[in-house]
Amino acid sequence: MSLDTSRGIALITVLLVSSLVFTMVLGLSLVVSVNQLVVRNHVESTTLASAARAGVELAAHELAAADWNAVLAGLVQSDASDGAPTGPRLLPGGRAIDLTIQSNLLNCGSAAGCSDDQLQAVTADRPWGADNPQWRPFLYGPMGSVAPLRFPPAVYLVVWVGDDGREADGDPRTDGGSATAAGRGILRVHAAAFGRDGGRRAVEAEFVRLCRPPLAGPPCLPAIRVQSWRDLRQSLP
Repeated sequence: MSLDTSRGIALITVLLVSSLVFTMVLGLSLVVSVNQLVVRNHVESTTLASAARAGVELAAHELAAADWNAVLAGLVQSDASDGAPTGPRLLPGGRAIDLTIQSNLLNCGSAAGCSDDQLQAVTADRPWGADNPQWRPFLYGPMGSVAPLRFPPAVYLVVWVGDDGREADGDPRTDGGSATAAGRGILRVHAAAFGRDGGRRAVEAEFVRLCRPPLAGPPCLPAIRVQSWRDLRQSLP
């Protein structure tokens, strides 16, 4: 075998080994990158889910002593909210949402707005017709402003309030009916948490107004029981 032939074989061997090593390094880098993305998405999803659940608890605390008819009519919002319940809001990371559009999507699935017919349409998600809830933003703002957290997550929280569909008064803007009527003293809330990378999680809960005997003072203190709760991660508008 000539010297030139030996050098050619050696060069080919080096090239093959280098290609193999490069392919292995590239594959390892891809696996690491994908794993980091999965971990980041999992952390964000968990954070958003916890924030949405916290929104339910925060709303329950404030609604316990609130005038529910004023809340359902959209006349009262939480003092912790960051302004009027309409218009755009800047999210962590530079993205933005519009509270008006998000409310419309929740109420009738149309970003442009909801007519009376659309609000009262009978659908699988809204089967109560004239008693369909008309969702109103009640508590909304960056997590750090609506909750007393030392290290708040980069999350924007919105909690909507709506009437219970079991009422038969045809007026979703009031907690109507007699004291013993179905749906009386029951309120629904829809809490959604928005993250910096476009992620969002939501939960929906049902509140029941209770009369809790105090240790001293007036004969009854306002209180709320959360009697149902469901995760809506697969049914967001």
